[in-house]
Amino acid sequence: MWDRRDPERLEQRIRVESDGSITALSGKIEFGQGIRTAFAQIVADELDVPIERVKVVLGDTDQVPFDVGTFGSHSVAQETPLLRKAAAFARQQLIDRASKKLGVPAEKLDTQAGVVVGGGKRAPYAELLDSEPLAGTIPDGVELMPDKRRKYAGKPMPHIEARDVVTGRARFVADVRLPGMARGAMVRPPMRGAKLRSLDDSAARTMPGVIAVVRQGDVVGVVAERDEQARAGATAVVAEWHAIPVDGPTAEVPMRADAGVDEKLRGASIRLAQTYVLPPIASAPIGPSAAVADVRGYGATMYVGTHRPFGVREQVAKTLGLPEKKVRVLPQITSGTYGRNSAADAAIEAAILSKGSGRPVLLQWTREEEFAWSPSRPEAVLEISAGLDADGRIAAWHYDEHTNVHTAAGLDPQVLVVTSGRNAIPPYAGFPAKVTLHIEPTRLRTANFRSLAASENVFAIESFMDELALLAEQDPLAFRLRHIEDDRFRRVVEHVALRSGLTEPVSARRGRGIACTVYHGTYVAQVAEVEVSLSGAVRLVKVWCVVDPGQTLNPEGVRNQIEGGIQQSASWTLKEELLHRDGRVMNTGWDTYPIATFRDAPESIEVLVEGDESAPPTGVGEPGAVPTAAAIANAVYAASGARMRSVPLTRERVRKAMAG
Repeated sequence: MWDRRDPERLEQRIRVESDGSITALSGKIEFGQGIRTAFAQIVADELDVPIERVKVVLGDTDQVPFDVGTFGSHSVAQETPLLRKAAAFARQQLIDRASKKLGVPAEKLDTQAGVVVGGGKRAPYAELLDSEPLAGTIPDGVELMPDKRRKYAGKPMPHIEARDVVTGRARFVADVRLPGMARGAMVRPPMRGAKLRSLDDSAARTMPGVIAVVRQGDVVGVVAERDEQARAGATAVVAEWHAIPVDGPTAEVPMRADAGVDEKLRGASIRLAQTYVLPPIASAPIGPSAAVADVRGYGATMYVGTHRPFGVREQVAKTLGLPEKKVRVLPQITSGTYGRNSAADAAIEAAILSKGSGRPVLLQWTREEEFAWSPSRPEAVLEISAGLDADGRIAAWHYDEHTNVHTAAGLDPQVLVVTSGRNAIPPYAGFPAKVTLHIEPTRLRTANFRSLAASENVFAIESFMDELALLAEQDPLAFRLRHIEDDRFRRVVEHVALRSGLTEPVSARRGRGIACTVYHGTYVAQVAEVEVSLSGAVRLVKVWCVVDPGQTLNPEGVRNQIEGGIQQSASWTLKEELLHRDGRVMNTGWDTYPIATFRDAPESIEVLVEGDESAPPTGVGEPGAVPTAAAIANAVYAASGARMRSVPLTRERVRKAMAG
């Protein structure tokens, strides 16, 4: 187990096994974004082995180096240089060992498919271990494999785990089975923050199959031999709660404060002010949260779906009163996440039940629990005002973002800027701006969500850019290009407009809209085509996207991620809204919280991956979801004249906007 303070060492990253296969190690987590495949491509290239001989271990806290977590589309950007250097250093050590073993100077040796060759001699990697594993601090100046010899990086590759997922062989958290494993169910309070006043568990303890009723503080659960027995036992527990409303924190963070904004606004030839509103939405994973805990006297082993295995280890250790090194976290495939699994709630509950019952316990949340108790994406109210000068350019920009906290990382302004304030500063240039983030209270439980606040902010910014263009009597594309100075940004915007035929006429009741942004160094531009019926129903017809994520390891993986992000964001935009009253979620099932299904998918999504290979790789797990809402809303206006400043774009809202 590696400490977070350790320098990067080879044995933390690469193992050559006794059969000559390679094990690569990373603290990041695969949940569909394709990083396991990307990491295998990197390591196979640097060690000159077939990719089939590379196994990638992710997140096992007893094996991998410490990692803060998998979020923000940082995985490839962060891990690529580290894994490349580690694999290159391993190859160098293998050549050095072969030189001694074969009696051939190292500079005369090379590698071929897992074998060191030279001077008419050969040594497979497995023969060079000599019972001594490769090890050592990884130097900065290690020589990397020349680009012309790399076989896998930059090439389309299917996801390594894809076949197992679609054929049912993949093991998800709820598939884990351990000897003697029991099932758990929680006794839930009426609302978040409630305190337990009294408990009568006498009836539950006598029910068939019940092993234990476990209480730790205000956490109460039932452990039984079978799931239905645990749930029946939980229902039989009589608990009296003291309901204490919990409001979220408040803060105000200046994000940008250029001089002269107010003066230039007052002196502008034309001024515009608008407000955009986005409701809270649920993470709504297809598979509700689950965890398996096996707590013994000497430690705990946790099988979980998580973004943060080391965070789970820390929280479980604290809950159980164990040293962190006594808790092992083994991440499993999870059926839907996008920020949801940054929270360790199910894991902590399972650990409490396992410790209290003396048995391994599988805790599986119900669909209703998932909606009612998991964290949601915060709501946002976004107030924008801007002025145009006599030439129709933006003269000044004033932006107030009102939202809730997006993570549990506290109120550090530097954290809030990149979480709750993500993408609040417009990507355009040539004008002074004042941008302020207002963190406001909520009784909902809010936390990480795919792209954090970026999708909300870009919805407002890109919708407002279209409104400004109309006010200036300019084409929305041309108006944007007048305010773009970054060449890479300009290129993706121009290309998506050309590819989609943005300015070409479309049939009646149809319209196209554009939206674009820069997300953590990834440039992304989208055009959506929609059809709007006379009744206000919106149908997403086509989407075009151009993305520049820098150096691209797996173009097919990038396309998959962008397509998925567009589909998911379209669901948020057209259908999703979490209803609540005083912190209690009102819609707790698919019947009252609809999401997009196959019938809602557009006819086509075209993704053009045009990475600048001279630039370092940036992430694609989140950027595809960010501009979609604004592109759809702008397309709705082009099709019907209905300007939508809030989502979801339901039939009733669109019809009302059309009438107004």
